Amino acid sequence: MANKIKLTNRFIRSLFLPLIASAVITGCATPAGEVDVWPITNAEKSGLTGQVVDVLCELNGNCADNCGEGTRQLGIKTEAGGTVLVAKNLSNYSGAAEELWNYCGEVVEVNGLFTEHQGVRFFQAQNVRAPDGQWQKATRFLDVWTERTGKPASLAKNWQYHDEVVNEIIERDGRLGLGPEADQDYFESQ
Repeated sequence: MANKIKLTNRFIRSLFLPLIASAVITGCATPAGEVDVWPITNAEKSGLTGQVVDVLCELNGNCADNCGEGTRQLGIKTEAGGTVLVAKNLSNYSGAAEELWNYCGEVVEVNGLFTEHQGVRFFQAQNVRAPDGQWQKATRFLDVWTERTGKPASLAKNWQYHDEVVNEIIERDGRLGLGPEADQDYFESQ
């Protein structure tokens, strides 16, 4: 089992280490309000202004109070009428709901990166602010995770290794999401 975990960690690092290292450097070194381009496919600096909306509410009327208070996919409904899904913030493997839900129904400015992979376009928020407000770095998830779990802040940066929910899902569905047997077959073949 220890060998499988080492192989899994090696596999994950080989895929994500450049992105994670870039994110850590970007998140720490870039002043609030500035956007740094990461070395990822088709990265493009961008900024948006619009209303924070609950995407499920917009699409089919399935609405939650306060945009779900960090539990739902959020977007920015622009003045041009399009809604942009905000898929990510500056933290590893986390979405942007914690950055945006406090602004539910309000107009905000966000800046960050659009990226595209195999025809799917994503927006990664690096900074958020109310109009005429101060820029805030999009790292709120880490504080919320620390508060929610009661775990030390020192574990927050790599929260995905220390989160009980994530570990339960991996135990149930395997590291590849195809089940423990598929993991065993794959990692034994490596």
